[in-house]
Amino acid sequence: MSAIDENVMKYNQIKVDLLKIAQCIDCCTDNEKELYQDIAMEYSKELRRIKSSIEEIYGIKLYGCCSFP
Repeated sequence: MSAIDENVMKYNQIKVDLLKIAQCIDCCTDNEKELYQDIAMEYSKELRRIKSSIEEIYGIKLYGCCSFP
């Protein structure tokens, strides 16, 4: 598997994990909500970092909900 394939797979797995965490925010107790929000924020930061690295290293553009042309 090439390096770009591995990076894109990591990127997609983080997106899946972030969606799962968002679901937890919807159904958790008020005491747990802040914890899941903090976790979601860290996953979001990592997504942006990986996306930026993939675009910079491989010269490809990955579009997300906030980066349409």
